[in-house]
Amino acid sequence: MTGPVLLARRRLHDRLDQEDPRIAVLSAPSGSGKTSLVRCWVAPRDPSTVVWVTLETDHFRRASFWQTVLTYAGRLGVLPADEVAGLVGDVELSNDLAELVAGALSGRGPLVLVIDAHERLRDDTGAVDADLLRLVRLAPEVRVIVTTRTGTGLANPGRTLRGEVQLLTGADLAFTAAETQELLATFGAPGVAERAAELQAATGGFPLAVRAGMLALARSGADPELPDWQSLVAEDLRVQLGEGAAYELVLATCLPPYFDTDLATELTGSADVKGLLAELEWNGYGRWIPFAPGRQVFQYVESLRTAMLADAARLPAAQQARAARSTAFWLHRHGNFETAFEVAVAGRQYDIAGRVYADLVASNPETITTNRFDRQLATVPRRALNQYPALALGRGLACHRNPALHGAAAEYFRIPASWVGPPPPDMTPGEVLMVHTAKVASLRVLGRFDDSARAAQQALALFDAIPDGEQHHITDLGATTLRHLAYSLFQDGRVDAARSVVNRAITMSSRPDSLNQTAVYAVGFDAFDGRCAEARSAQEHLDPAAWRPGQTYSYVNALGRIGQAALLLDDFELAASIAEYDGCRFAVASEFWPFVTWTLMHARLGLGHAATEAHRVETALDRTPAPPGTADSLGGAAVRATLAVLWLAAGNRTKAGPLLRTRTRYAGQLAPATLLGRLLAGEHGEALAALPRLELQPGHTTRSRAAVLTLGAAAALRAEHGDTAVALLDRVLALVGPGGARAHLMYLPAADLAGLRELARAHGDSALRDYLGGPVPDCIATDTVSFSLTPQERLVVAAFAHHPTRAAVAAALHVSENTVKTHLQRIYRKLGVNSRDGVIEKAIELDLLAR
Repeated sequence: MTGPVLLARRRLHDRLDQEDPRIAVLSAPSGSGKTSLVRCWVAPRDPSTVVWVTLETDHFRRASFWQTVLTYAGRLGVLPADEVAGLVGDVELSNDLAELVAGALSGRGPLVLVIDAHERLRDDTGAVDADLLRLVRLAPEVRVIVTTRTGTGLANPGRTLRGEVQLLTGADLAFTAAETQELLATFGAPGVAERAAELQAATGGFPLAVRAGMLALARSGADPELPDWQSLVAEDLRVQLGEGAAYELVLATCLPPYFDTDLATELTGSADVKGLLAELEWNGYGRWIPFAPGRQVFQYVESLRTAMLADAARLPAAQQARAARSTAFWLHRHGNFETAFEVAVAGRQYDIAGRVYADLVASNPETITTNRFDRQLATVPRRALNQYPALALGRGLACHRNPALHGAAAEYFRIPASWVGPPPPDMTPGEVLMVHTAKVASLRVLGRFDDSARAAQQALALFDAIPDGEQHHITDLGATTLRHLAYSLFQDGRVDAARSVVNRAITMSSRPDSLNQTAVYAVGFDAFDGRCAEARSAQEHLDPAAWRPGQTYSYVNALGRIGQAALLLDDFELAASIAEYDGCRFAVASEFWPFVTWTLMHARLGLGHAATEAHRVETALDRTPAPPGTADSLGGAAVRATLAVLWLAAGNRTKAGPLLRTRTRYAGQLAPATLLGRLLAGEHGEALAALPRLELQPGHTTRSRAAVLTLGAAAALRAEHGDTAVALLDRVLALVGPGGARAHLMYLPAADLAGLRELARAHGDSALRDYLGGPVPDCIATDTVSFSLTPQERLVVAAFAHHPTRAAVAAALHVSENTVKTHLQRIYRKLGVNSRDGVIEKAIELDLLAR
């Protein structure tokens, strides 16, 4: 069949050719010829200058929309392929999507972005419209063409009057008498062109009706009466297809949103699909759309696909399953993971869904921190979750993020946590590795850190068993997996093993963004451990240009931020340490909470806010559920140990005592606080005697061991064993190096620090003198704070924390205002303050509000 498929409608092409405004909206009902017009208009253009995006599903999310735009731009060669994966990941993190996309498209010459079926955005329409308006302002060479069945705020009267947007409505798209004549003369059967005026008048020029009328005239000849155009439009397109090969082809291929001839052949079992597709395109049932350079895929018109999907839903279940399986495989193979996942889940092909989910996580680790796939995961039945644990992990994380479903999350995490295998025989090594990783991560989320570490070791053994010839297939999935395994080992106190696994992951990271995401684990682990030189060396692996916009504030850089905050602590740049977390969403509720909190506690200790910070952390630990990662783990023990230090620094040994008696497998983390408590009690002899036992307790890091030795040196100096003190400090330097961890110097009472500095000076040890030097703040109260408020005065203090005036306090306590005034005068005198704010601040410091 030769000749043009579509009629070139010059009057409308001229309007689209106008350079300003650079946004055109075609807003008209289905059947108005919107897509056909735009397709014909872009046909003469260089394919690499057109990014055509057809929205495939309803409720298209804003982030998914822009990810699709960038993906198609890569396929069509508008963007370099090696940049697209990073840009797609940036979308979930960026606070300014228009700026992100404009930056990617700018400088690439004139481009046309076509958004077909814009109405499918639904709830996110307004946000995307705002993005589009900013995009054309930020990228002057980009034009945007939108087709939509519904009205849109993008083309409201204000914008059209100001010339920001050009609007083409159904009236504009209707065929004129001349266009109807040209259509029938070009495409119609012989003789039907004579009835063009009659057809145009009967249909009002409605494009679908004109085409349907033309086809009806071709079937019935030019003599019979022209059918009513409304009836023609309402006629079921399935009837027009008939019962033959065309119908069977559409029925078999309507599941995917688009397809190539290979998939069509697989779905139909017939090799003769090209001719049928050409006929379907000629008759307006579908169109070839750009997919990749030099390659197109076929897409049915929406009304036809919708009608045929209803027929396909009545096919035998086995036939539907085969179609879903082939479609999901094809989409997965061509990088459309999101649609592949949706098709696989809808078609109950859960093995493919598990495989796609593994690739989703590998390609974008932040997948597990978003709700992007919650809707699909919620439909997966329990039996499938049991068989494919990676999906259970995804469902558990979805519930974990939703306050209304939080209580159900543990049920889903227990599925991969209890998985023992063996995996299904058709699983690839990468998929098996993902299942093991799901088990490791689930055990960790459930607070079973020792079990998680053991599972991580089993996963590492599996990883080592993968043949060398297979490992190159799982490079970035391998790096993602190793990071998870390393974190479980680290939280179990197996610091050296965790560092070794991360270094291995660094060598496996094949992309700059993957290398960054892996190297930050080394930064965080080394800095928390107290190996500052190694942490700074790991920072040199980071490529600032490889981070996507906003990513440095995200989950994937959490340990990079934690590591830098710890390094700043060791330099006593306390405010800067706190500022590391400004704008970081992960700092509040991610599994990195213990290590974020540990750095914040030390910074606020040094800034003189020990009591206030202790109350904040104590309140957080008392919540139900507790913050993530605070079960018996290295991070949880470190937080409780530092909380004890805060209470001791504030002079509240009563609060510190129970923390020092905490039962934990990581008792080494509590050792520095235990020694500090003895020093503050004047028990330097007992502290020195306990030193060997405390140093050997399990769960130490290099940093905590250095803190124990430093406090031991202070105890030795108090006992007048100067040589012992020097020997202990030499061991500290051997552990951490001259520029290593020293934030624990804040644990020393001022007199002890001064004594150790004098000792270093007297011995002429410049390295030790430098290590003990620096702006170490005086943080530790050497006397236990006492107070003697009466029960009634305590009530007044507590009431003042909740009521702004003396009158309000009096009313709350059912006493006179004069009585409150009398109590306040005594409270001021006892607490050494002279204002309401001073009372509240002192009450927090002395823990009066909790008594």
